Amino acid sequence: MVCSKNIIWGVILFLCILGVPIIAQDYKDALGKAILFFEGQRSGKLPVSQRVKWRGDSALIDGKIEHVNLIGGYYDAGDNVKFVWPMAFSLTLLSWAAIEYPTEISSGNQLVHLQRAIRWGTNFLMRAHTSSTTLYTQVGDGNADHQCWERPEDMDTPRTLYKITSTSPGSEVAAEVAAAFAAASIVFKKTDSNYSTKLLRRSKSLFAFADKYRGSYQASCPFYCSYSGYQDELLWAAAWLYKAGGGNNYLNYASNNQGWSQVASEFSWDNKFAGAQTLLAKEFLNGKSNLEKFKTDADSFICSLMPGSSSIQIKTTPGGLLYIRDSSNMQYVTGATMVLFMYSKVLEAAGNGGVTCGSVNFSTSKIKDFAKSQMSYMVGFGNKYPTQLHHRASSLPSIYNHPARVGCNDGYSSWYNSNNPNPNIHVGAIVGGPNSGDQFVDSRSDYSHSEPTTYMNAAFVGSVAALINGQSREGEHSGQINSQFNTPILCDEQISSKNISQ
Repeated sequence: MVCSKNIIWGVILFLCILGVPIIAQDYKDALGKAILFFEGQRSGKLPVSQRVKWRGDSALIDGKIEHVNLIGGYYDAGDNVKFVWPMAFSLTLLSWAAIEYPTEISSGNQLVHLQRAIRWGTNFLMRAHTSSTTLYTQVGDGNADHQCWERPEDMDTPRTLYKITSTSPGSEVAAEVAAAFAAASIVFKKTDSNYSTKLLRRSKSLFAFADKYRGSYQASCPFYCSYSGYQDELLWAAAWLYKAGGGNNYLNYASNNQGWSQVASEFSWDNKFAGAQTLLAKEFLNGKSNLEKFKTDADSFICSLMPGSSSIQIKTTPGGLLYIRDSSNMQYVTGATMVLFMYSKVLEAAGNGGVTCGSVNFSTSKIKDFAKSQMSYMVGFGNKYPTQLHHRASSLPSIYNHPARVGCNDGYSSWYNSNNPNPNIHVGAIVGGPNSGDQFVDSRSDYSHSEPTTYMNAAFVGSVAALINGQSREGEHSGQINSQFNTPILCDEQISSKNISQ
């Protein structure tokens, strides 16, 4: 087997292992590690079931300054701040994966772990939703936090609280939390009906809040700024509320406001249009003829990504990786890939063969092949992977191995500036990925390319779960170069010095 010179580490989707095509167990292994990552991002009092043993309890007084309990939840990336907007998006994606691929996830014995990951987040979000018109949206001062390199177990930076109210609204974050609650209510409907009911009730409350008191959320800038506005989140939340059994009024809401729908070429924590369009296109294909615009816009999303499309908007790297922007590009890759798989599933369920982009027709098989060709830089998968994550907890010694406190500036000299691998392997973490030329420098200081995030992993969970089912049918193609898309086979054992620097 001849392997391309465009090679990365920790490859999941096309993999050479001594010349053997990727097997089902590899996808299941990748799925399990992607879910395990969330345990390394936990904030609060860790449970006895905690599997990531180098982490300890942290941020146990969050919310105390305003007499509320904001303990728990997730740190969004390599820092020690809890941003509710991207956290909620991550939970919505995890729930979407659990809803669409329960058999596949169960086959890898991961459904219980996935449900625990979702519940850890939704429990925190319920605590953050303190009244019908109050939602805490951030815990921690991002600027102060980023001046320090310290473990979450040691952090002494201000745990500043941010919130939205009727007089200081933020429709994007309120609607995203509503979507997360609605999606999670479906996940737990059969296993914990009382919890599911509570989630759906809170989802309705937050949606009403987001819609009645409309205003763009900017409190988490410059870290998470709203560029697409809040209309995408309102459509996304309405679609999830309808799917969760909230009532026909939510579908009517989407129909009445379908003029908001825009053709998108990314699916991210900021821009949810492609996700909402995928959910609502399913309803159109099921007979809701007044939702045609969502189907048209969903098709356009596919056309904006597929190589060979006359309306392609997104370029690929020489190695075939979708490349939207340099900062944490893998978040857009995993987000796009998840939608490509989800929309293909919608089309196939409706007996629809594919998407036509100008004079070119892309079958669902071709769409899935392209999605499957996308690359992933996952820590702890295979023998070669990024070792210098831009991640405070991973890069500093575990509190159990180094009990002495590591202060705000102490972490820089001994660990941040070190060329040694991180002392704690953050298994399952997906980093920001290579630049436009497939170059990846394994450097802790290069946060744009070496920092993991919850939403990158959450989207990957939905993507890799899609590959577990039908593995035996498609496995014969996994070890072949897809000539139509010029996608290289990627080999774990061969590392190109041209593409990887240490």
